[in-house]
Amino acid sequence: DRERMFVVTALLGEVLAWVRSQPGTSSLRAILYMDEVFGYLPPTAEPPSKRPLLTLLKQARAFGLGVVLVTQNPVDLDYKAMSNAGTWLVGRLQTENDKARVLEGLRSAAGGTDVGALDKSIGALGKRQFLLVSAKSSTPRLFTTRWAMSYLCGPLTKEQVARLEPAEAIELQSVTSSAEPAPASAPARAV
Repeated sequence: DRERMFVVTALLGEVLAWVRSQPGTSSLRAILYMDEVFGYLPPTAEPPSKRPLLTLLKQARAFGLGVVLVTQNPVDLDYKAMSNAGTWLVGRLQTENDKARVLEGLRSAAGGTDVGALDKSIGALGKRQFLLVSAKSSTPRLFTTRWAMSYLCGPLTKEQVARLEPAEAIELQSVTSSAEPAPASAPARAV
């Protein structure tokens, strides 16, 4: 964990240095995406990653860097970070504490938002449904993701990698199958 924190903090420092070397802009130049931010931006402790993340959330937008942070547990995030978020995608929340934390963050981030209506909307979210709340829009939008099948089997073994066909072979097979059927015994070759 200490090594992971070191690498993340060093990377955030480099991103912050790059941001500060850019001229100001209203256009998006790059996006910093961090999935499962748990432990890097806690509400009480001060890990080395917290200061650069908060700085990026406060200043990076002016230099063209978008910051996307993802968590399953909003109670694990610092309130200052939450109040600097301009766009929120809120899915189903597991606990009332999580919902209260999100509503508190939305109240401070999007001043004129009807928190009572948001509370009802968030409570009514189904599977794969999200509420988009943006500082640029006065009304939240509900959207649903499409269903996608993923086996999430983890890393491939050496035997599984050996059985994979190169992408060129797959493309070649699709080209030859549309022109004329290839003999069943002839293996596909990459060209």
